[in-house]
Amino acid sequence: MADASGYSPPKTGLFMASILTSKEIGFRLKQLRQRAGVSQEKLAELVGVSTFQLQKYESGQNMLNTKKLQLLAGALSVSVQELFTTGDDTLPLAVSERLLIDAYRGIPDREIQNSILKIANIATRKV
Repeated sequence: MADASGYSPPKTGLFMASILTSKEIGFRLKQLRQRAGVSQEKLAELVGVSTFQLQKYESGQNMLNTKKLQLLAGALSVSVQELFTTGDDTLPLAVSERLLIDAYRGIPDREIQNSILKIANIATRKV
């Protein structure tokens, strides 16, 4: 659908990319910080936030705005794009996550699988 200027975005390609969650972006931020050898305290100081706030960004509890994304990328000497991509563009699974997935896939009863998904969805809802 065209906007007021007549511009109509393409139906494929760049605009169809999946949107990353705050948790995924935070995970990538933490990776880049650790790779740069910068402590949470130092990075927080460089971008003008508290260490607690940086921890919230890294855990995905708080969303980053465009200004903070640019400040963080600059402080880590990376492009903003690097906060959104990795070499293979996937988050590695922890051992416990892999075990959970394997156990779930091993459940032969579809009803039990659905019940587990319902429990997980309820458990992750924000109150």
